[in-house]
Amino acid sequence: MKRFYCSLFGASIMAMMPVIAGAAGTYYNGNLYQNPQRYGSNSGGYYNSYGAGRGYDQAMQTMGTQKYSSQKSKKSAKNNATKQGFHLDIAATHEFASWNFEMDKAKSKLRYDDVVWNVVSGDGIYYFGSETPVQIKFGARYGKQFGETAMIDDDISGGAYGYIDYDPGRISGYAMSVGTSDGGTQMGFNAALGLTDFFKVGNLRITPSVGYRYFKYELITKKNSGLTMDVFMGNSTHQLTNCIEVGGEMQCDPYAGFVVNNQIQVSGRDQYTDGTLTDIVVPEGAAYLTLGDTYYYTQSGTSHKYETEWAGPYVALDMEYTINNNNFVNAGVEFGLPIYNSTGDQPYRVDWEHPKSVEDKGAFGDAYHLGLNAAWSTAVTDSVMFSLGLTYDYYNVKKADATTYINQAFYTNQVTNLTNYITYLTNQNANSNLIAAYQAQLTDAQDDVDFFSARGWKLESKDEIKSIYSSMGIRMGINIKF
Repeated sequence: MKRFYCSLFGASIMAMMPVIAGAAGTYYNGNLYQNPQRYGSNSGGYYNSYGAGRGYDQAMQTMGTQKYSSQKSKKSAKNNATKQGFHLDIAATHEFASWNFEMDKAKSKLRYDDVVWNVVSGDGIYYFGSETPVQIKFGARYGKQFGETAMIDDDISGGAYGYIDYDPGRISGYAMSVGTSDGGTQMGFNAALGLTDFFKVGNLRITPSVGYRYFKYELITKKNSGLTMDVFMGNSTHQLTNCIEVGGEMQCDPYAGFVVNNQIQVSGRDQYTDGTLTDIVVPEGAAYLTLGDTYYYTQSGTSHKYETEWAGPYVALDMEYTINNNNFVNAGVEFGLPIYNSTGDQPYRVDWEHPKSVEDKGAFGDAYHLGLNAAWSTAVTDSVMFSLGLTYDYYNVKKADATTYINQAFYTNQVTNLTNYITYLTNQNANSNLIAAYQAQLTDAQDDVDFFSARGWKLESKDEIKSIYSSMGIRMGINIKF
Protein backbone atom coordinates (compact mmCIF):
# COMPACT_ATOMS: atom_id res chain seq x y z
CA MET A 1 0.00 0.00 0.00
CA LYS A 2 2.83 2.39 0.90
CA ARG A 3 4.56 1.69 -2.46
CA PHE A 4 1.32 2.39 -4.24
CA TYR A 5 1.01 5.82 -2.67
CA CYS A 6 4.70 6.57 -3.37
CA SER A 7 4.23 5.64 -7.02
CA LEU A 8 1.09 7.75 -7.20
CA PHE A 9 2.91 10.70 -5.68
CA GLY A 10 5.87 10.30 -8.06
CA ALA A 11 3.57 10.16 -11.05
CA SER A 12 1.82 13.30 -9.84
CA ILE A 13 5.14 15.16 -9.58
CA MET A 14 6.20 14.09 -13.07
CA ALA A 15 2.88 15.24 -14.46
CA MET A 16 3.29 18.61 -12.79
CA MET A 17 6.87 19.26 -13.95
CA PRO A 18 5.91 21.11 -17.18
CA VAL A 19 3.63 23.37 -15.19
CA ILE A 20 6.33 24.15 -12.65
CA ALA A 21 8.95 24.82 -15.30
CA GLY A 22 6.64 26.95 -17.42
CA ALA A 23 5.74 29.04 -14.40
CA ALA A 24 9.41 29.73 -13.68
CA GLY A 25 9.76 31.44 -17.07
CA THR A 26 13.56 31.07 -17.15
CA TYR A 27 14.18 28.25 -19.59
CA TYR A 28 10.79 27.24 -20.91
CA ASN A 29 7.90 28.82 -22.70
CA GLY A 30 4.61 27.42 -23.77
CA ASN A 31 6.46 25.21 -26.27
CA LEU A 32 8.50 23.77 -23.42
CA TYR A 33 11.78 25.35 -24.65
CA GLN A 34 13.26 28.82 -24.66
CA ASN A 35 16.73 30.13 -25.51
CA PRO A 36 18.76 30.73 -22.37
CA GLN A 37 19.02 34.28 -21.21
CA ARG A 38 22.40 35.95 -21.12
CA TYR A 39 23.78 37.44 -17.98
CA GLY A 40 24.27 41.23 -18.17
CA SER A 41 24.47 41.98 -21.95
CA ASN A 42 24.30 40.13 -25.25
CA SER A 43 28.08 39.83 -25.33
CA GLY A 44 29.51 36.71 -23.70
CA GLY A 45 28.37 35.33 -20.43
CA TYR A 46 27.00 32.05 -19.26
CA TYR A 47 23.76 30.26 -18.60
CA ASN A 48 21.77 31.47 -15.62
CA SER A 49 21.96 28.00 -14.15
CA TYR A 50 20.44 28.91 -10.81
CA GLY A 51 17.91 31.38 -12.13
CA ALA A 52 19.18 34.13 -9.83
CA GLY A 53 17.15 37.29 -9.84
CA ARG A 54 13.46 37.81 -10.48
CA GLY A 55 13.13 34.57 -12.42
CA TYR A 56 14.55 32.60 -9.46
CA ASP A 57 12.16 34.23 -6.96
CA GLN A 58 9.19 33.55 -9.18
CA ALA A 59 10.24 29.95 -9.75
CA MET A 60 10.80 29.23 -6.05
CA GLN A 61 7.52 30.88 -5.08
CA THR A 62 5.64 28.87 -7.67
CA MET A 63 7.39 25.63 -6.71
CA GLY A 64 6.60 26.29 -3.04
CA THR A 65 2.95 26.79 -3.89
CA GLN A 66 2.94 23.55 -5.90
CA LYS A 67 4.73 21.69 -3.07
CA TYR A 68 2.17 22.89 -0.52
CA SER A 69 -0.68 21.89 -2.80
CA SER A 70 0.94 18.51 -3.35
CA GLN A 71 1.38 17.91 0.40
CA LYS A 72 -2.18 19.02 1.06
CA SER A 73 -3.42 16.76 -1.69
CA LYS A 74 -1.35 13.87 -0.35
CA LYS A 75 -2.70 14.40 3.18
CA SER A 76 -6.26 14.58 1.87
CA ALA A 77 -5.71 11.46 -0.19
CA LYS A 78 -4.36 9.60 2.85
CA ASN A 79 -7.33 10.56 4.99
CA ASN A 80 -9.78 9.52 2.30
CA ALA A 81 -7.88 6.50 0.98
CA THR A 82 -9.94 3.49 0.07
CA LYS A 83 -9.41 0.63 2.46
CA GLN A 84 -8.10 -2.52 0.84
CA GLY A 85 -6.08 -5.58 1.71
CA PHE A 86 -5.88 -7.53 4.95
CA HIS A 87 -5.86 -5.94 8.42
CA LEU A 88 -5.14 -7.91 11.61
CA ASP A 89 -6.13 -6.67 15.07
CA ILE A 90 -4.65 -8.43 18.12
CA ALA A 91 -5.89 -7.35 21.55
CA ALA A 92 -5.88 -8.07 25.29
CA THR A 93 -8.98 -7.24 27.36
CA HIS A 94 -9.54 -7.15 31.11
CA GLU A 95 -13.26 -7.76 31.67
CA PHE A 96 -15.56 -7.42 34.67
CA ALA A 97 -18.67 -9.58 34.37
CA SER A 98 -21.65 -11.04 36.20
CA TRP A 99 -24.03 -13.87 35.41
CA ASN A 100 -27.25 -14.72 37.16
CA PHE A 101 -30.35 -16.69 36.39
CA GLU A 102 -33.57 -17.37 38.22
CA MET A 103 -36.33 -19.95 37.99
CA ASP A 104 -39.97 -18.92 38.02
CA LYS A 105 -41.80 -21.90 39.53
CA ALA A 106 -38.87 -23.46 41.40
CA LYS A 107 -38.13 -20.09 43.09
CA SER A 108 -34.38 -20.64 42.78
CA LYS A 109 -31.73 -18.05 41.93
CA LEU A 110 -28.07 -18.50 41.07
CA ARG A 111 -25.61 -15.59 40.98
CA TYR A 112 -21.98 -15.16 39.98
CA ASP A 113 -21.04 -11.58 40.83
CA ASP A 114 -17.78 -9.79 40.04
CA VAL A 115 -16.37 -12.38 37.65
CA VAL A 116 -13.07 -11.10 36.21
CA TRP A 117 -11.66 -12.34 32.90
CA ASN A 118 -8.36 -11.92 31.06
CA VAL A 119 -9.11 -12.30 27.37
CA VAL A 120 -6.93 -12.43 24.26
CA SER A 121 -8.54 -11.95 20.86
CA GLY A 122 -7.74 -11.62 17.21
CA ASP A 123 -9.83 -10.01 14.46
CA GLY A 124 -9.05 -10.14 10.76
CA ILE A 125 -10.67 -7.94 8.12
CA TYR A 126 -10.19 -8.24 4.38
CA TYR A 127 -11.14 -5.15 2.34
CA PHE A 128 -11.79 -5.81 -1.35
CA GLY A 129 -11.13 -2.18 -2.33
CA SER A 130 -12.93 0.62 -4.17
CA GLU A 131 -14.20 -1.48 -7.07
CA THR A 132 -15.90 -3.85 -4.58
CA PRO A 133 -16.56 -1.86 -1.37
CA VAL A 134 -17.16 -4.99 0.66
CA GLN A 135 -15.33 -6.43 3.66
CA ILE A 136 -15.17 -9.82 5.34
CA LYS A 137 -14.53 -9.87 9.07
CA PHE A 138 -13.76 -12.83 11.29
CA GLY A 139 -12.53 -13.08 14.86
CA ALA A 140 -11.86 -15.40 17.78
CA ARG A 141 -11.32 -14.97 21.52
CA TYR A 142 -10.23 -17.02 24.52
CA GLY A 143 -10.32 -16.05 28.18
CA LYS A 144 -9.42 -17.34 31.63
CA GLN A 145 -11.03 -16.36 34.90
CA PHE A 146 -8.81 -14.07 36.95
CA GLY A 147 -8.89 -14.55 40.72
CA GLU A 148 -11.87 -15.81 42.71
CA THR A 149 -15.48 -14.71 42.97
CA ALA A 150 -18.42 -15.73 45.10
CA MET A 151 -21.32 -17.84 43.88
CA ILE A 152 -24.65 -17.62 45.67
CA ASP A 153 -27.26 -20.36 45.26
CA ASP A 154 -30.38 -18.73 46.67
CA ASP A 155 -33.52 -20.76 47.42
CA ILE A 156 -34.82 -18.33 50.01
CA SER A 157 -35.49 -14.85 48.62
CA GLY A 158 -37.74 -16.15 45.82
CA GLY A 159 -39.79 -18.32 48.19
CA ALA A 160 -39.81 -22.00 49.09
CA TYR A 161 -38.11 -24.34 46.63
CA GLY A 162 -40.52 -27.17 47.54
CA TYR A 163 -43.31 -28.12 49.88
CA ILE A 164 -45.40 -31.00 51.21
CA ASP A 165 -48.99 -30.49 52.29
CA TYR A 166 -50.21 -32.23 55.45
CA ASP A 167 -53.60 -31.95 57.07
CA PRO A 168 -52.41 -29.55 59.79
CA GLY A 169 -50.40 -27.37 57.38
CA ARG A 170 -47.62 -27.15 54.81
CA ILE A 171 -43.94 -28.03 55.17
CA SER A 172 -41.88 -25.64 53.01
CA GLY A 173 -38.20 -26.00 52.17
CA TYR A 174 -35.67 -23.15 52.07
CA ALA A 175 -31.92 -23.22 51.38
CA MET A 176 -28.96 -20.99 50.59
CA SER A 177 -25.30 -21.70 49.93
CA VAL A 178 -22.21 -19.65 49.14
CA GLY A 179 -19.25 -21.05 47.25
CA THR A 180 -16.03 -19.94 45.57
CA SER A 181 -15.72 -19.81 41.80
CA ASP A 182 -12.37 -19.91 40.00
CA GLY A 183 -10.71 -21.59 37.02
CA GLY A 184 -13.47 -20.62 34.59
CA THR A 185 -12.91 -20.27 30.86
CA GLN A 186 -14.57 -18.56 27.94
CA MET A 187 -14.23 -18.68 24.17
CA GLY A 188 -15.97 -17.34 21.10
CA PHE A 189 -15.82 -16.56 17.42
CA ASN A 190 -17.67 -14.39 14.93
CA ALA A 191 -17.85 -13.77 11.19
CA ALA A 192 -19.50 -10.90 9.32
CA LEU A 193 -19.99 -9.39 5.87
CA GLY A 194 -20.03 -5.59 5.65
CA LEU A 195 -20.30 -2.69 3.21
CA THR A 196 -17.11 -0.72 3.76
CA ASP A 197 -17.67 3.00 4.53
CA PHE A 198 -21.16 2.79 3.02
CA PHE A 199 -22.19 6.05 4.70
CA LYS A 200 -19.85 9.07 4.68
CA VAL A 201 -20.37 12.38 6.45
CA GLY A 202 -17.23 14.53 6.42
CA ASN A 203 -14.53 12.61 8.25
CA LEU A 204 -17.07 10.12 9.60
CA ARG A 205 -17.44 6.76 7.88
CA ILE A 206 -20.06 4.16 8.77
CA THR A 207 -19.95 0.48 7.83
CA PRO A 208 -23.09 -1.67 8.22
CA SER A 209 -22.66 -5.44 8.49
CA VAL A 210 -24.46 -8.70 9.24
CA GLY A 211 -22.84 -11.66 10.93
CA TYR A 212 -22.93 -14.62 13.28
CA ARG A 213 -21.52 -14.72 16.81
CA TYR A 214 -20.83 -17.65 19.16
CA PHE A 215 -19.98 -17.07 22.83
CA LYS A 216 -19.50 -19.70 25.55
CA TYR A 217 -18.29 -19.57 29.15
CA GLU A 218 -17.82 -22.16 31.86
CA LEU A 219 -17.97 -21.36 35.58
CA ILE A 220 -17.01 -23.81 38.33
CA THR A 221 -17.82 -23.58 42.04
CA LYS A 222 -15.96 -25.29 44.87
CA LYS A 223 -15.78 -24.94 48.66
CA ASN A 224 -19.53 -24.49 48.91
CA SER A 225 -21.23 -24.15 52.31
CA GLY A 226 -24.89 -23.70 53.09
CA LEU A 227 -27.98 -24.11 55.22
CA THR A 228 -31.23 -25.84 54.43
CA MET A 229 -34.34 -25.69 56.58
CA ASP A 230 -37.83 -27.15 56.51
CA VAL A 231 -40.45 -24.83 57.96
CA PHE A 232 -43.91 -25.95 59.11
CA MET A 233 -46.50 -23.41 58.04
CA GLY A 234 -49.45 -24.14 60.35
CA ASN A 235 -53.07 -23.20 59.83
CA SER A 236 -55.75 -21.69 62.00
CA THR A 237 -57.97 -24.78 61.83
CA HIS A 238 -55.53 -26.83 63.87
CA GLN A 239 -54.32 -23.78 65.80
CA LEU A 240 -50.71 -24.72 65.07
CA THR A 241 -48.00 -22.44 63.73
CA ASN A 242 -44.24 -22.19 63.50
CA CYS A 243 -44.01 -18.56 62.48
CA ILE A 244 -44.46 -15.46 64.64
CA GLU A 245 -44.09 -11.74 63.90
CA VAL A 246 -41.67 -9.81 66.08
CA GLY A 247 -41.40 -6.07 65.51
CA GLY A 248 -42.57 -6.44 61.90
CA GLU A 249 -40.14 -9.30 61.27
CA MET A 250 -41.47 -12.78 60.52
CA GLN A 251 -39.61 -15.54 62.37
CA CYS A 252 -40.11 -19.24 61.66
CA ASP A 253 -38.88 -22.27 63.60
CA PRO A 254 -37.60 -25.37 61.82
CA TYR A 255 -40.12 -28.09 61.10
CA ALA A 256 -40.42 -30.68 63.89
CA GLY A 257 -41.96 -34.09 63.34
CA PHE A 258 -42.51 -36.78 65.96
CA VAL A 259 -42.69 -40.52 65.39
CA VAL A 260 -45.79 -41.85 67.13
CA ASN A 261 -46.66 -45.57 66.67
CA ASN A 262 -44.15 -45.74 63.79
CA GLN A 263 -45.84 -42.85 61.99
CA ILE A 264 -44.64 -39.24 61.69
CA GLN A 265 -46.92 -36.68 63.26
CA VAL A 266 -46.33 -33.05 62.31
CA SER A 267 -46.31 -30.66 65.24
CA GLY A 268 -45.87 -26.97 65.94
CA ARG A 269 -46.76 -24.34 68.51
CA ASP A 270 -50.14 -23.90 70.17
CA GLN A 271 -51.62 -20.51 69.30
CA TYR A 272 -53.89 -19.00 71.92
CA THR A 273 -56.69 -16.58 71.17
CA ASP A 274 -54.67 -13.60 72.41
CA GLY A 275 -51.94 -14.35 69.85
CA THR A 276 -49.34 -15.68 72.26
CA LEU A 277 -47.51 -18.91 71.43
CA THR A 278 -46.32 -21.86 73.45
CA ASP A 279 -43.30 -24.05 72.82
CA ILE A 280 -43.51 -26.77 70.19
CA VAL A 281 -46.04 -29.32 71.31
CA VAL A 282 -44.75 -32.88 71.79
CA PRO A 283 -47.50 -35.40 70.97
CA GLU A 284 -48.31 -38.04 73.56
CA GLY A 285 -46.47 -41.28 72.95
CA ALA A 286 -43.77 -39.71 70.75
CA ALA A 287 -40.71 -41.91 70.41
CA TYR A 288 -38.46 -39.99 68.03
CA LEU A 289 -37.93 -36.48 66.72
CA THR A 290 -37.18 -35.60 63.09
CA LEU A 291 -36.28 -32.14 61.74
CA GLY A 292 -36.61 -33.06 58.08
CA ASP A 293 -34.18 -31.27 55.76
CA THR A 294 -32.87 -28.86 58.39
CA TYR A 295 -29.09 -28.95 58.58
CA TYR A 296 -25.80 -27.18 57.75
CA TYR A 297 -23.53 -28.60 55.07
CA THR A 298 -20.15 -28.10 53.40
CA GLN A 299 -18.99 -29.36 50.00
CA SER A 300 -15.23 -29.24 49.51
CA GLY A 301 -15.23 -30.44 45.89
CA THR A 302 -17.03 -29.12 42.82
CA SER A 303 -20.61 -28.30 43.79
CA HIS A 304 -21.74 -26.43 40.66
CA LYS A 305 -20.47 -26.47 37.10
CA TYR A 306 -22.23 -24.56 34.34
CA GLU A 307 -21.46 -24.23 30.63
CA THR A 308 -23.49 -21.57 28.86
CA GLU A 309 -23.73 -20.70 25.16
CA TRP A 310 -25.18 -17.73 23.31
CA ALA A 311 -25.04 -18.17 19.51
CA GLY A 312 -26.88 -16.52 16.64
CA PRO A 313 -27.02 -13.80 13.96
CA TYR A 314 -26.47 -10.09 14.48
CA VAL A 315 -26.47 -6.74 12.70
CA ALA A 316 -23.88 -4.06 13.43
CA LEU A 317 -22.79 -0.51 12.63
CA ASP A 318 -19.09 0.39 12.86
CA MET A 319 -18.20 4.08 12.84
CA GLU A 320 -14.77 5.63 12.24
CA TYR A 321 -13.90 9.31 12.62
CA THR A 322 -10.56 10.59 11.30
CA ILE A 323 -8.91 13.19 13.51
CA ASN A 324 -5.73 13.60 11.44
CA ASN A 325 -3.21 11.52 9.50
CA ASN A 326 -2.18 9.51 12.54
CA ASN A 327 -5.21 9.40 14.81
CA PHE A 328 -8.81 8.33 14.61
CA VAL A 329 -11.59 7.14 16.92
CA ASN A 330 -14.05 4.39 16.22
CA ALA A 331 -17.21 3.09 17.83
CA GLY A 332 -19.55 0.22 17.18
CA VAL A 333 -22.97 -1.03 18.13
CA GLU A 334 -24.19 -4.59 17.65
CA PHE A 335 -27.60 -6.16 18.14
CA GLY A 336 -28.03 -9.92 17.98
CA LEU A 337 -30.62 -12.63 18.49
CA PRO A 338 -28.65 -15.53 19.95
CA ILE A 339 -30.05 -18.90 20.93
CA TYR A 340 -29.48 -19.64 24.63
CA ASN A 341 -28.31 -23.02 25.89
CA SER A 342 -26.93 -23.78 29.36
CA THR A 343 -26.06 -27.13 30.94
CA GLY A 344 -25.24 -27.65 34.60
CA ASP A 345 -23.86 -30.36 36.83
CA GLN A 346 -24.30 -30.48 40.61
CA PRO A 347 -22.33 -33.59 41.67
CA TYR A 348 -23.59 -33.57 45.28
CA ARG A 349 -27.21 -33.95 44.17
CA VAL A 350 -27.42 -37.75 44.34
CA ASP A 351 -31.01 -37.66 43.03
CA TRP A 352 -29.88 -35.98 39.76
CA GLU A 353 -28.03 -37.39 36.77
CA HIS A 354 -24.37 -36.58 36.07
CA PRO A 355 -22.50 -35.04 34.33
CA LYS A 356 -25.60 -33.31 32.95
CA SER A 357 -27.99 -32.57 35.80
CA VAL A 358 -29.93 -29.64 34.33
CA GLU A 359 -30.31 -28.01 30.92
CA ASP A 360 -31.93 -24.73 29.92
CA LYS A 361 -32.81 -23.88 26.32
CA GLY A 362 -34.23 -20.85 24.62
CA ALA A 363 -35.75 -20.66 21.15
CA PHE A 364 -34.81 -18.12 18.49
CA GLY A 365 -36.16 -14.75 19.56
CA ASP A 366 -36.20 -15.54 23.28
CA ALA A 367 -32.83 -13.87 23.84
CA TYR A 368 -31.02 -10.76 22.64
CA HIS A 369 -27.49 -9.39 22.77
CA LEU A 370 -26.40 -5.75 22.82
CA GLY A 371 -22.73 -5.01 22.22
CA LEU A 372 -21.00 -1.62 22.36
CA ASN A 373 -17.39 -0.60 21.83
CA ALA A 374 -15.33 2.56 21.49
CA ALA A 375 -11.61 3.09 20.96
CA TRP A 376 -8.92 5.60 20.06
CA SER A 377 -6.19 4.53 17.63
CA THR A 378 -2.88 6.17 16.80
CA ALA A 379 -0.26 5.31 14.19
CA VAL A 380 3.00 3.74 15.34
CA THR A 381 4.31 3.23 11.80
CA ASP A 382 2.77 3.44 8.35
CA SER A 383 1.36 -0.09 8.81
CA VAL A 384 0.93 -0.44 12.59
CA MET A 385 -1.51 1.29 14.92
CA PHE A 386 -2.05 1.10 18.68
CA SER A 387 -5.58 1.26 20.12
CA LEU A 388 -7.09 1.74 23.57
CA GLY A 389 -10.79 1.39 24.25
CA LEU A 390 -13.80 0.04 26.15
CA THR A 391 -16.22 -2.82 25.47
CA TYR A 392 -19.66 -3.63 26.82
CA ASP A 393 -21.83 -6.72 26.31
CA TYR A 394 -25.30 -7.52 27.60
CA TYR A 395 -27.03 -10.88 27.04
CA ASN A 396 -30.59 -11.48 28.18
CA VAL A 397 -33.01 -14.38 27.83
CA LYS A 398 -36.52 -14.67 29.21
CA LYS A 399 -38.80 -17.71 29.37
CA ALA A 400 -36.24 -20.35 28.45
CA ASP A 401 -37.31 -23.96 29.04
CA ALA A 402 -35.76 -25.92 31.91
CA THR A 403 -35.07 -29.66 32.10
CA THR A 404 -33.90 -31.59 35.16
CA TYR A 405 -32.47 -35.08 34.59
CA ILE A 406 -33.40 -37.56 37.32
CA ASN A 407 -31.07 -40.29 38.58
CA GLN A 408 -33.10 -43.42 37.90
CA ALA A 409 -30.87 -45.68 40.01
CA PHE A 410 -31.35 -43.51 43.09
CA TYR A 411 -35.13 -44.08 43.12
CA THR A 412 -35.23 -47.67 41.92
CA ASN A 413 -32.63 -48.62 44.53
CA GLN A 414 -34.89 -47.19 47.23
CA VAL A 415 -37.69 -49.48 46.10
CA THR A 416 -35.33 -52.47 46.01
CA ASN A 417 -33.85 -51.76 49.43
CA LEU A 418 -37.23 -51.23 51.09
CA THR A 419 -38.61 -54.39 49.50
CA ASN A 420 -35.67 -56.43 50.73
CA TYR A 421 -35.91 -54.95 54.25
CA ILE A 422 -39.63 -55.63 54.53
CA THR A 423 -38.95 -59.21 53.51
CA TYR A 424 -36.32 -59.44 56.20
CA LEU A 425 -38.66 -58.01 58.87
CA THR A 426 -41.41 -60.41 57.84
CA ASN A 427 -39.08 -63.37 58.10
CA GLN A 428 -38.04 -62.18 61.55
CA ASN A 429 -41.66 -61.91 62.67
CA ALA A 430 -41.13 -58.23 63.44
CA ASN A 431 -43.81 -55.94 64.86
CA SER A 432 -46.66 -55.58 62.36
CA ASN A 433 -46.84 -51.81 62.92
CA LEU A 434 -43.16 -51.49 62.04
CA ILE A 435 -43.66 -53.54 58.87
CA ALA A 436 -46.69 -51.42 57.98
CA ALA A 437 -44.63 -48.23 58.38
CA TYR A 438 -42.00 -49.49 55.94
CA GLN A 439 -44.68 -50.68 53.53
CA ALA A 440 -46.05 -47.12 53.53
CA GLN A 441 -42.57 -45.85 52.68
CA LEU A 442 -42.33 -48.46 49.92
CA THR A 443 -45.61 -47.25 48.46
CA ASP A 444 -44.32 -43.66 48.39
CA ALA A 445 -41.02 -44.78 46.81
CA GLN A 446 -42.82 -46.77 44.13
CA ASP A 447 -45.05 -43.77 43.40
CA ASP A 448 -41.89 -41.70 42.81
CA VAL A 449 -40.54 -44.32 40.40
CA ASP A 450 -43.81 -44.45 38.49
CA PHE A 451 -44.01 -40.66 38.38
CA PHE A 452 -40.50 -40.12 36.97
CA SER A 453 -40.62 -43.16 34.71
CA ALA A 454 -43.76 -41.84 33.00
CA ARG A 455 -41.84 -38.64 32.19
CA GLY A 456 -38.74 -40.33 30.82
CA TRP A 457 -36.75 -39.65 34.00
CA LYS A 458 -36.69 -35.95 33.45
CA LEU A 459 -38.76 -32.99 34.58
CA GLU A 460 -39.51 -30.27 32.05
CA SER A 461 -40.78 -26.80 32.80
CA LYS A 462 -41.78 -24.36 30.06
CA ASP A 463 -40.85 -20.66 30.22
CA GLU A 464 -39.00 -21.22 33.50
CA ILE A 465 -35.62 -19.50 33.10
CA LYS A 466 -34.56 -15.86 33.07
CA SER A 467 -30.81 -15.44 32.54
CA ILE A 468 -28.62 -12.33 32.23
CA TYR A 469 -24.90 -12.04 31.47
CA SER A 470 -23.16 -8.66 31.27
CA SER A 471 -19.55 -7.53 31.03
CA MET A 472 -17.45 -4.39 30.66
CA GLY A 473 -13.85 -4.48 29.50
CA ILE A 474 -10.74 -2.35 29.03
CA ARG A 475 -9.12 -3.24 25.71
CA MET A 476 -5.62 -2.64 24.31
CA GLY A 477 -4.77 -3.70 20.78
CA ILE A 478 -2.36 -3.56 17.86
CA ASN A 479 -3.66 -3.23 14.30
CA ILE A 480 -1.39 -4.35 11.44
CA LYS A 481 -1.96 -3.63 7.74
CA PHE A 482 -0.62 -6.15 5.24
